[in-house]
Amino acid sequence: MKLGYLSFFFLAVLLFCFGCYYYDPFFSDDSLISLRYAQRFIEGKGLTWNDGHPVEGYSNLLWVLGVSALGKLGIDLILAARILGILCSLGTLGTILYYCKGQNINKEPVFLALLLLVTTPCFTVWAIGGLEQPLYTFLLTLTLIEVSKIINGNSFKTIYLLSLWLGLLALTRPDGFLFTILTSGFLLVTLGRKKEQFITIGLATAVIPTIFLLGQLSFRYNFYGELVPNTALVKVKVTIHHILRGGFYNFKAFWGTLLLSGLGVASLYYLVQQKKLFGYYLLLVITAWIGYVTSVGGDIFPAFRHYYVVLILFVFAIIFGFQYVKKINLQSKKVSFIIIILLIANIFIQSKITDNKNAVDERWEFKGIKLGEILKETFPHQTLIAVTSAGCIPYSSELPAIDMLGLNDYYIPRHPPKNFGNGALAHELGDANYVVKRNPDIMIFHVGDEPNFNIGEQMKANKFFKKDYVKVKTKAGGLEYTIFFNKYGKNTGIKKNGNTLTIPGYFFNASSEDICTFSGHQLIKTMDKGKTYTLSVDPILQGNWTVQRVTGKNIDIKTRISYQEGHLSISITPNNKMSLESIVLERE
Repeated sequence: MKLGYLSFFFLAVLLFCFGCYYYDPFFSDDSLISLRYAQRFIEGKGLTWNDGHPVEGYSNLLWVLGVSALGKLGIDLILAARILGILCSLGTLGTILYYCKGQNINKEPVFLALLLLVTTPCFTVWAIGGLEQPLYTFLLTLTLIEVSKIINGNSFKTIYLLSLWLGLLALTRPDGFLFTILTSGFLLVTLGRKKEQFITIGLATAVIPTIFLLGQLSFRYNFYGELVPNTALVKVKVTIHHILRGGFYNFKAFWGTLLLSGLGVASLYYLVQQKKLFGYYLLLVITAWIGYVTSVGGDIFPAFRHYYVVLILFVFAIIFGFQYVKKINLQSKKVSFIIIILLIANIFIQSKITDNKNAVDERWEFKGIKLGEILKETFPHQTLIAVTSAGCIPYSSELPAIDMLGLNDYYIPRHPPKNFGNGALAHELGDANYVVKRNPDIMIFHVGDEPNFNIGEQMKANKFFKKDYVKVKTKAGGLEYTIFFNKYGKNTGIKKNGNTLTIPGYFFNASSEDICTFSGHQLIKTMDKGKTYTLSVDPILQGNWTVQRVTGKNIDIKTRISYQEGHLSISITPNNKMSLESIVLERE
């Protein structure tokens, strides 16, 4: 190939930018959980998701701190996460090229491996997706380069850089310490025969990274009172169900990235066949990571997020192992032409794979962000919401919240259901009785849907939920949401003041098709002429209740109020189409 390293870098960046543009504006809900922690950290509230007992509902400490640093400069946090992801992704490309340029490595396998990487959606989706994968794989890339220097170049000059990268990996994700165990163990066994080298390797690859880990454990214990993050309690339970699910996840990921993964396996085979230590190291790390991902049940996010690590390892396998594949000459024009055709075909095929298409289709987070903004504008700042989508709505609303799936809640993960480990990954937990006792003003399933997951099924059977919460269909800016309002909630419910009751209009229902509209910082009930809208309230003192005041537009109604067995029943029949904000009743 006549293409130079710098020219290739610009070509790779161009393809990378095209991929980011294609998948924009994908941004995962869990990213917004991290951003809520960053948001509150910037505000001086610590690494917390809520006031009260702090929990560690994030699993990406270094990422949250990095986003917080950009946010402190005044950068919008979603943009900050994208900037950090893109910079780390470009850093991965740049460092590989810079390292390989200075080594006695044919540039053709390097260019091929990186072309395969930038045309694999996992690389571009997670550059803009808001989670820590770009930082994680960038640090892993730096780790692999240092290990290569030690194994392939027998150079220990920069081994303490390896200490830094391994330590930062441990701070980026809890499973990052796995690379310390694997790297330290491998280097000590294969290169630590001399006492001096054994001490150097042990100090650099075991002791120093462990100090990083112990520092985080100390912070976790002192701040959260725990040694294990909440994320592990919610997501990790090794069962046959999760192992099968995780195995299928890796199987799908391999076939979904077949060109890169297949070439990576072939190159790794030849590297091991030549008895190259670096090939054994790559094989060890790939095997351990796939085993780990299998045991925890895989992942739920688009574009094979947890397979990203394997893809980077395959890139290094191709760079160092493809030279031993004697049957293929990359300098041949015919082979180059075939590779170009395969790359074009790969881009097309990748766009048709369901797990990649999900990154194009998944836009519900932005619907949730909009709902959160509306709730923030409409209701008091202390309105307590209960959600199953713990990222978009809490982040944009900034309201106190209950995470009904338990990721950001102290109680729920410590009281799992009996069948935990046999359901949908990260969506198995839930305790309806606990949530209802917290008396949230509003419950929202997904981003305004019917009750779902295990917690949703529990709510449908919960007598307090059925009695106290009213399903309200709402509309705002062309978007519709189904929200459950607590009739007796402190901030959005019926207000009792002496002998008066102030009842928001959205509690009255005539049919399942009724719509309330968010307008002018209020939620207003639209009522049709001739329909009868009813509401039952309890417990209420007996007496002669009458309508004192009605607020809204085009108000002209007939009302009927009755008292039976402690329940106050109110019915409203409009004489024309009208909008009801609230009705005030008075007991004479």
